Amino acid sequence: MLTKNQTYRQHDNEKISFYRSSVDDLNSKDQLNADIDIDVCVIGGGLTGISSALNLSKKGYTVAICEARKVGWGASGRNGGQLGIGMRKDQYTVEKMLGINHAKELWNLGLESVDEVKSLIKENNIDCHLVNGVMSTACFEKDIDEYKFEIEHMSKNYQFEGYKYFNKSEIKHEIDSDIYQAGMLNSGSYHLNPLKLTISLANLIKKNVKIYENNRVLKLYEKNDKVEIVTKNGIIKANKVVVACNGYLDTLLGSKKNKFIPINNYIVATEPLGEKKAREIIRNNYAVCDTRFIIDYYRFSEDWRMIFGGGETFTSKFVKDSKSFVTKRMLKVFPQLKDYKIDYSWGGTLAITVNRLPHFGSIMNNKVIYAFGYSGHGLALSVLAGKLIAEHINGNSDRFKFFSDISHMSIPCGSLLRRPIYSSTIMYYKFRDYLSS
Repeated sequence: MLTKNQTYRQHDNEKISFYRSSVDDLNSKDQLNADIDIDVCVIGGGLTGISSALNLSKKGYTVAICEARKVGWGASGRNGGQLGIGMRKDQYTVEKMLGINHAKELWNLGLESVDEVKSLIKENNIDCHLVNGVMSTACFEKDIDEYKFEIEHMSKNYQFEGYKYFNKSEIKHEIDSDIYQAGMLNSGSYHLNPLKLTISLANLIKKNVKIYENNRVLKLYEKNDKVEIVTKNGIIKANKVVVACNGYLDTLLGSKKNKFIPINNYIVATEPLGEKKAREIIRNNYAVCDTRFIIDYYRFSEDWRMIFGGGETFTSKFVKDSKSFVTKRMLKVFPQLKDYKIDYSWGGTLAITVNRLPHFGSIMNNKVIYAFGYSGHGLALSVLAGKLIAEHINGNSDRFKFFSDISHMSIPCGSLLRRPIYSSTIMYYKFRDYLSS
């Protein structure tokens, strides 16, 4: 059964986010009025779930999505909008973890994940304001050598020439802040409005896929050669189930929740600055992410609002004043924004694995397939996950196994310790960042 305080419910009393203000909700008219029997039931109306449904329906499967609230309610409609290649960890670190051959397969899949999103946008004329370029900004002197090493390593070993180094004066010219030591542009990455993407993809599938919003799943159990999904509004019998809940998983997969730590992250959006002022701050309209352990990440929206994310909490409840919580961080980077009004503030929950790599797998004799743990790097990877899940269900598991074969540590003592452990880690890295600054 789900816990009494389901993660998705923490958003019920929030004011509208910028993303929700920018696009109409899907407002699916599908209603589960009787028990049904289908090929695949997808749990979760975010990008992993919608991409799974999209790819499975193309292969001829009958598919239904169950979403506890609205499509895009979780991280898919709340994130910073950075569509990044690769994994959450740099490629050299992935090599040390998994070996060069496995790491290269993941790199290629990371490239494909962005290409997949770009293709979906182009082929379906999706208006989600795709913009090229994500800049990493160095907060510490040590980052300079790490940037130079990564650029050389990726050029030599992967023939990737999409990185460009910026020294201190050059990064100041690109981003009008005094706190950065250097920068590294990734021209293979992009930024966009994630909720517009999510709802647009849902609109593509609604003729062929039943989308049951406001229909939370209570439990799953294996029965003979099927899985029965007990929902708020009825029972669904399915040959396969895709669980696509990420940080909102709660206890739906039992002890699998101990493979990640749920953290809450927060974002604000200012009033529109206008293009002229915005380009004084970020000259080429890149998205930006810094090098601290608890990162700041930001970009301009399609109507030239500063969308600034930063700060984490690890309790089960959000901070009471997320606007002030994030605005203080923003003004340390851009004090010139102090006279601009904050129009929106919101939060969301991420699933962070110990090794920062996604966790794919299956239970119940391969009848229930799951993907979670994108660790803050899931906008592109979640769309790819749906494609790989569909391949796996259709009998070709080769590419799915590049993720499912990754070994993941469980958090000791499960729910009892996973938040305290992360809290201790946060305090350590905050202190380390302070000493390095």
